[in-house]
Amino acid sequence: MESVIVRVMAAVEIRAPVSPVFTLVSDPPAKARLNPFLQVIRIEREDPGPLREGSVTFLRLQKGTRIFEYRTRCIRLEPDRLLENQAELPTLFRVRVEVQPIPGGTRLTQREECEITTAMLEHLPVPRRAERAWRTIKLLSLVAPSLARETYAVILRERADALRVVMERELRGWLQAIKEHLETAPEERSAVR
Repeated sequence: MESVIVRVMAAVEIRAPVSPVFTLVSDPPAKARLNPFLQVIRIEREDPGPLREGSVTFLRLQKGTRIFEYRTRCIRLEPDRLLENQAELPTLFRVRVEVQPIPGGTRLTQREECEITTAMLEHLPVPRRAERAWRTIKLLSLVAPSLARETYAVILRERADALRVVMERELRGWLQAIKEHLETAPEERSAVR
């Protein structure tokens, strides 16, 4: 098992018109600062002017003690409707954001698709018992490779599923933070800053 593609999706209904919702989600620094699970270290656009297809954004973010640094390229942009970015990484990481008018506001949907390598899954925090089982499987691979491969694949799938659950929960939390920000009156937002 070389890698796993993890796909997550979340949506939220916001009591705000489409245009301000799209303006926020298409502004990488503003959107990232609303993510309650990350700390923004640095985000900057590498090309001047408004966001457009081909625009590149550099991101340096921190989650817990880990620091992530990468570039993302806008691969599709339809103003007030759709934004799609793909990270410039050795593995797949694509984000698709859609906004659509609904009665009373806007529906914001975000889909994320990322390729998780075996090495990434091996470094996920897991309970001690699971870590001992992982090490035992690695040793078993020396004695009974085919049995170890099957068991190893099962454990990797379980870790990928656990990661998917965390990613979905965090994406829902991020969209909820965006919703709360947009539904707060501008004077209240400036008082919070």
